[in-house]
Amino acid sequence: MGENYDIYTNWNPWHGCTKVSPGCKYCYVYRQDEMYGSEISSSMARKTGNFNLPLKRKRDKSWKIEPGKVVFTCFTSDFLLQDADEWRAECWRMMKERSDLHFIFFTKRIDRLKACMPDDWGDGYDNVVVGCTVENQKMADYRLPIFNALPIKHKTIVVAPMLEPINLSPYLNNTIQEVSVGGESGYCARPCDYEWVLSVREQCIRLDIPFRFHQTGAHFIKDGKMYHVDRKYQVSQAQKANIDYRIGNFLVPESVNLEE
Repeated sequence: MGENYDIYTNWNPWHGCTKVSPGCKYCYVYRQDEMYGSEISSSMARKTGNFNLPLKRKRDKSWKIEPGKVVFTCFTSDFLLQDADEWRAECWRMMKERSDLHFIFFTKRIDRLKACMPDDWGDGYDNVVVGCTVENQKMADYRLPIFNALPIKHKTIVVAPMLEPINLSPYLNNTIQEVSVGGESGYCARPCDYEWVLSVREQCIRLDIPFRFHQTGAHFIKDGKMYHVDRKYQVSQAQKANIDYRIGNFLVPESVNLEE
């Protein structure tokens, strides 16, 4: 997919999400809603005005989202959120209809995917990437066996926010197209240790699986020293580490916030 950010766009058919695990504690969606003074609870899911964005057209009848775009889906909620069950089938239909787009969603609810699959899912849609997010060993041990057993054509693991050392080795195989790791942002962010990041990198290299360090987080430990990294530098500082492995066609650009 390259590094041309012009090919990426966002589609949030609904907004709002309930917290389900330790990684959700300082969810950036809650922080942003608070920052902008939202009067609606961040835990309340509601459809957005862009619900049918993939099917919207311009005045000249061309698609608003041009063919070939990578569409980051439901990044202000969780695509598998139970509260959104009544809306999801229509989203699947739009994703199927727009086979000329590449849709990506990340979830902390991978245990719901089997129950949420469309009838024609088969072994997965060609144009849909599913990312399973994990933040600690407990969540990795619970979610990743489920993830590996599911029929999905394009799989990525997102370790974010990384809260402790994690052994992914038992769950890495040739169906995983990328592992991306990052620390937590925000004023209450929990620290991320560079040694944890390097450990996951080594696990990926041993099995020749693409690895990316996408952001340091706000509180970053390196060589035993804690660094406080301003939000605008968290991505660039991760890039400067120059530890990405075998990244060719990026599933996710560095500018996208991968926390949930």
